[in-house]
Amino acid sequence: MSLSRKTVTRVVITLLVAVPATVSPPDLDAQTNCREVRSIKLGRFRARIDVSSAHTVRLFSQLDTSKLTSDEMGPDSLRAWQETLFSQLDNPTRTRYVLGNAILVEPYAADPKTIGYALTVADTGGAARTVLTDKNGIEEFLDLLAKGAVAAKTLTDTELRRQGPIIEKPIALAKPVNFVYPRTAKLAGLSGSALVQFVVDTLGRARHESITCLQATYKDFADAATAVVKTMEFVPATLEGHKIEQLVQYPIDFKLNAVLPVRPFEVPRRGRR
Repeated sequence: MSLSRKTVTRVVITLLVAVPATVSPPDLDAQTNCREVRSIKLGRFRARIDVSSAHTVRLFSQLDTSKLTSDEMGPDSLRAWQETLFSQLDNPTRTRYVLGNAILVEPYAADPKTIGYALTVADTGGAARTVLTDKNGIEEFLDLLAKGAVAAKTLTDTELRRQGPIIEKPIALAKPVNFVYPRTAKLAGLSGSALVQFVVDTLGRARHESITCLQATYKDFADAATAVVKTMEFVPATLEGHKIEQLVQYPIDFKLNAVLPVRPFEVPRRGRR
């Protein structure tokens, strides 16, 4: 079946750190002339992204006993598609997001307040399989694709010809963070939260133009969270030693009994994001 016819690393802060459990990697067949970039498991669905010595990307996936291998994908088109879909997850502008004959994502109303996603992956032989997932799941899948695209653009020919999975290191805080509790909320005895999304660049700082407060209990908490993100310093994420940009989502709980400052901690991968 041709899909064309059918159609952030999260940092968790409560002014103390909670790190989600990691997911066991899927057991997919190894491929020659390719290096594994990253793998994920979403219930019965497993996927792995590989990069070839030709700087192309290929998706290997499995749903129960069905194993599928995608066409080779160029990193530029893959990244552009991934970024478009990611930016519209909360407010989809399309009923179908199609990437060649390889991937199809269809948002749907899971309930009156929740958007679900039907993810369809296709094989070079024309077979396709569909899995339903939530926002966390589709974000994890999109991060998988983004890592593959970045690896194909960043790694050298020699590095791509090496054996074994590509070594990835997530971002980490470079120094403690001092939060300023919103004065009005503090006087009123209010607690709350904010969810901020931003890109950490290769210098370890949040790109100011990328900072967005996705949700907040009160505007004061949104302003405070956005302000502190601008001051934060990170150790950048790396792929095979190359510094890379990393999109993260940063939930911050403002609690009056919290202890400051926050100690440095390792940033988990986006996905249980």
